[in-house]
Amino acid sequence: MANQDNREIYYEFIRILFNQTNTLVLTDERLSLDKAIGITYSEVETMAFHLSLQLQYLEDLGYTLLFLQPSDILVLHNATGQKLYILDNLTQMVPLEKKNRNELLLIYPTVFPLPKERCAPELLKINVLPFRTHRSASYYSLALLCLLYISLDQIKGSRLFYFLERCLKEEPKERTLLYL
Repeated sequence: MANQDNREIYYEFIRILFNQTNTLVLTDERLSLDKAIGITYSEVETMAFHLSLQLQYLEDLGYTLLFLQPSDILVLHNATGQKLYILDNLTQMVPLEKKNRNELLLIYPTVFPLPKERCAPELLKINVLPFRTHRSASYYSLALLCLLYISLDQIKGSRLFYFLERCLKEEPKERTLLYL
């Protein structure tokens, strides 16, 4: 996997997705826009769930991500062919505020300008550093990632629809990473 400095985090991502011993077949498959046609509702739902678990783990460690993009996601397959979606690029990882774990503190962006098609609206309004905002910017980005492969109209009334709706709230403090 990409960044050796975060080996323990990557290991924990895989452990979260595999509570029992399973055989993995490592692939070099990554999400891409080119493959969007063949991605099913079930696969997008699985991706959303897997990535939300990993974002929650990062938050438990005191971090979050500014944004996610398809190339950041490694797709693994277990012995039965089920896909597992692993965050494989943590270069957009930023610390949460120590006194208030609901806020992220951005001292410097690792990418500038931030990609508007991948970021929460509040991040696109950064005009001074350091910058504080709610940690939910990653939730918004996760929803945008899912919407590359499926539209809200296609899934209206589904669990995934309501998950994405909660992640896409305009007000950052109203967003939740809750998959029911």
